[in-house]
Amino acid sequence: MSVEVKQLSECPRYLETVGTWIYEQWWRTPSNSPEVVFSLLRTHTHKDTVPFTIVAFENGTPVGSCCVIENDCVHRPQYTPWVAAVFVREEHRRRGIASSILQEAFRAAQRGHLKGLYLDCHVETAPLYEKSGWKVLEREVGDKDSVVMFQATGSEPAP
Repeated sequence: MSVEVKQLSECPRYLETVGTWIYEQWWRTPSNSPEVVFSLLRTHTHKDTVPFTIVAFENGTPVGSCCVIENDCVHRPQYTPWVAAVFVREEHRRRGIASSILQEAFRAAQRGHLKGLYLDCHVETAPLYEKSGWKVLEREVGDKDSVVMFQATGSEPAP
């Protein structure tokens, strides 16, 4: 398996693919449409500059993505930027693709001189992120199943 990762700004023709994943997983409501997500992704135009999106490819086919955005947790507006919408197509899961996506997001954050990245995840997935170097900052943020995590890009300590 060979996974290649790129920023959406380098492969904009996949904007609707990624946007559809995000819409179907998190944004699908009667008052929303995929165009709402497409519009947001159209602002992810500069490499290594928030907001940006990482896309994973296997044999040239997009199989997963994540976004890095200003804020993904209304309960913690003081933290920024956030990894959001981590997604890997079901048939490609458990093969390290999400890790590859997150590693590239982290490298892009380093290149962009960001102090680190925040993540809001479910309590059951927190141990998976901890194995990749993420540190738990807070538990039960917003609801009892939510965990806020942080991964520093340099020598600065977590807030």
